[in-house]
Amino acid sequence: MTPRFWTRKEFHETFGEKHILDKENCPFCAVTDDQESLVGSTEHWNIFYNLYPYSWDHRHLMATPKIHKKFSHLLTPAESADLVNVHEFMQKYFVWEEYFSFTRETMGKRSVEHLHIHFLVGKLQGKFLRKMLELQGYPIVQELSFEK
Repeated sequence: MTPRFWTRKEFHETFGEKHILDKENCPFCAVTDDQESLVGSTEHWNIFYNLYPYSWDHRHLMATPKIHKKFSHLLTPAESADLVNVHEFMQKYFVWEEYFSFTRETMGKRSVEHLHIHFLVGKLQGKFLRKMLELQGYPIVQELSFEK
């Protein structure tokens, strides 16, 4: 069964005025082995579909530590080392497709305080990144200039 995917607007409507989901109501801490959005796991990480994908692509995956962590510098050496297995999983999952990953370390406008790494199909290109950020409510007010 394929999980239902939601828009960012639906996310905010679902969770109301609570814009940051902390340890008390963390959806990543509540992941179970029978959850339909769970794609795989390693010893220290869960890998699942992002139910609120930035690009509306069902292949948007996320990896989260199984134990609640806010930032990557809080990972144990074992959790950090196990990231190799997460990346090996992603290479097998995406097979021939190009993909990229990113981690947002700031709490500013982040929906969930639990550390999560995004994996998306495609190339990270300026226009895509700009549109993705705009769709999340980050106004881009500066025009970039590459003139010398």
